Amino acid sequence: MNQTIDRASDVPLYSQIKQILISELRSAKDGDAPVLTEAGLIKRFHVSRAPVRQALAELVEGGYVVRHRAKGTFPVQGLNVRLPAATELGGLTRYLTERGMNPTSRVTDLARVEAPSEVLEALGPQAPAEMLHVQRVIYVDGQPLSFTRTYLCTPPHFRPDIAELERTGTVFALIERDLGVTFTRGEQQIWASGASREDARVLGVKTGAPVLIVVTTMFTPDGRPGGWRRAVNQADDFKYTFGLSR
Repeated sequence: MNQTIDRASDVPLYSQIKQILISELRSAKDGDAPVLTEAGLIKRFHVSRAPVRQALAELVEGGYVVRHRAKGTFPVQGLNVRLPAATELGGLTRYLTERGMNPTSRVTDLARVEAPSEVLEALGPQAPAEMLHVQRVIYVDGQPLSFTRTYLCTPPHFRPDIAELERTGTVFALIERDLGVTFTRGEQQIWASGASREDARVLGVKTGAPVLIVVTTMFTPDGRPGGWRRAVNQADDFKYTFGLSR
């Protein structure tokens, strides 16, 4: 049975339509995808053209569908995770949730450690030798999507535990709350690589399988580098979208 919108809800019509279509796209089998034409959706939901256009635009932005001029709107095979360049630091789980996915995460290590040489090199001579290390795996619908290692320049007395970090969802919120420090900018390097033995074990792929590596150096408002993160992502399920202008 087709889902319907709730006109008494405070949720905007376009958002309801978008979430219904995401649900149907994710559960669709071959040849069973929902109708994605403006006319068909207007007729189905008994709404004007504006909320339908907004819903379709956000589905395109989220990587759920693709539009071909003069041909129509079509589902993206596999419903890959497609991130815009402006995704905030520590906001991946929220971004996925807002797009109708079912993300969960598990912190597998949280400790103060000596930072590797590549981290010290990226953060410069003022970086402390010992940093807070957070290791986390992010899942979508129970399948591992991303394996991250984060190193943060925090004082020795800042020692959150794993349970607290799991409740909060992101270490950046704890740093802002307890230390008054925010990271407002990140510089990223992105490249394709083969999964190391550990990456393969965590992500459930073969050693050497294609993965997408994203390394981020994080900066505070005054321009000081204060954190470094390496994320290893499933190559088949993870895409970045960049905007260009001239």
